[in-house]
Amino acid sequence: MSRRSLLMGLVVIMLVVMGTVAVGATTNIEYWTTMTEENRQQVIRDLVSKFESENPGINVEIVPVEENDIPTKLAAGMAAGMLPEVTDMGAEMVLRLGAEEMLDVQAAADIINKIGRDDFYEGALKMLATPEGGNFAVPFHGWVQGIWYRKDLFAEKGLKPPTTWENILKAAKEFYSPDEQKYGIVIGTNKDAFARQTFTQYALSNNARVFNEKGEIVFNSPEMVEALKYYKELAQYTPPGPDGWRDSRDLYLSGRVPMMMYSTYIMDDIGVGNTDYEGFFVEDLGEKTALANVMTHKSSATFGQVSALSIIKGNEEPQVAAARKFIEFMLTGENYITYLHMAPGGSNPVRHSIASDPKYLDNPVLKVYGEEATNIAAGLNNIGKFGYVGGNVFTDMGKISAQFIIGEALLNMIERDWTPEETAEWAQEKMEKAIQ
Repeated sequence: MSRRSLLMGLVVIMLVVMGTVAVGATTNIEYWTTMTEENRQQVIRDLVSKFESENPGINVEIVPVEENDIPTKLAAGMAAGMLPEVTDMGAEMVLRLGAEEMLDVQAAADIINKIGRDDFYEGALKMLATPEGGNFAVPFHGWVQGIWYRKDLFAEKGLKPPTTWENILKAAKEFYSPDEQKYGIVIGTNKDAFARQTFTQYALSNNARVFNEKGEIVFNSPEMVEALKYYKELAQYTPPGPDGWRDSRDLYLSGRVPMMMYSTYIMDDIGVGNTDYEGFFVEDLGEKTALANVMTHKSSATFGQVSALSIIKGNEEPQVAAARKFIEFMLTGENYITYLHMAPGGSNPVRHSIASDPKYLDNPVLKVYGEEATNIAAGLNNIGKFGYVGGNVFTDMGKISAQFIIGEALLNMIERDWTPEETAEWAQEKMEKAIQ
C-alpha cells in the first residue's frame, strides 16, 4: 500500500470515529401494530427478522399498541419528538389522524402505485381516501360483515337466505323459542363498536346516512328513523341483552341461534368442523354455515373494516425510505400470505391477486370454504360506511365513533324502550356536539 493510500485510509477512519462519515450506518424504524396477541406477535417477529436479513441496513422495532391508545401515544411522541415511522390501524383511526395532517399521503400513493393500484380492491382504497382523491394510508387487510346462518336449518323450514329485511325478520320469528333458551338472531345492542357495525348495514340498506353530501349530520332523517324502527323490532327476537360480539359468537357456536351478525373473523371458529368450543360440541358447523354479506332493502349494502399501514409525518428521509420498503415487503407474496394466515378469514387480502393465489387458499380454515374464500375477500370491493357519502369522505365520523354514540343510542332504544324518533333526535344532538 502506498503512503498516500495509507494516509487516506487513516483520514477515513478518523472521520468515521468523529461521526463525519456514516459507513455501514443503520436506519432504525418503529412499527406500531395493533396485533397484540402473543401468537400473532411471533408471526410478526419472524417476518421482521426476514425483512432485516434481506435489508441489512434497516432495523425494525415492533411496538404492540392497543388501537384505542394510538392517539394518546402519538400525541406523547409528538411532544417528545419521537414518532413511529409505520402504524397499523383501522380506517376510522386513519381518517382521524389524516384529518389532523399527521400522515404521509405522498408516501402512501408511491407505495400503492408501485404495488399496482388496480390490484387493490376499490372499496378498500375508498375507505382510506383523502377528500382530494388520494389515500391517507396503504390498505393492508380487512374483514367483511354479514349474517352467518345455518343453511341446513333454513332448508328444513323452507326459509329463504337472510339477505332482505323481510327474510331476516321472518326467520328470526320462526326460530325464536325463549322457553328453550333459543333465539332468532343476535345483533349488537350495547354501547360499543359492535352495535354500530351491525346497525350500519341495516341503515345503509335503507339509504340512511349520518352525513349528507354537504357534510351535515342527518341522523334524524326519515330513512334513519325507519331503520331504527326495524332494528328495534328485530331486537325482540334476540337473547336478553344488551348483546355484544361475544354473545353473538358464543350463542351461534353453541347452537342456540341460527343467525348472527359477525365479521369474517368467525371463519376460524366455525371453519374447522367437529370443534369442541368451550364445552359445546359442534359437528361440521363449517359445512352447515353460509354467509349473507349483502343486505338488500331499498338498496344493497355490505359493511366491513379495512386496516392500513401508514407512514407518520415528521420523520427523516432515510426512515421514510426504510418504512416504504417495509410496507412493500409486508404486502408482497409469501410475506403477505404468512401475515394473513395469522387470522384466516378475519384478515382478508386487499389485493385481487393474493385473494385468488393458491398459496393463500392453502390453509386449513380457508380450504373449508374453497373458492368462496376468494369471494368473501372480494366483498371488500363494495363495503360501505357512514363516513363515506357520494364519493365524499367525512373524517368527523372518527369523532362520533370514538364516543360510541350510535351504540349508546341503540342501547337506549332497545333496553330503555325509547322510541325510534327519540333515539334519532338524541343521537343527532350528541353527534353535532361531538364534531364541534
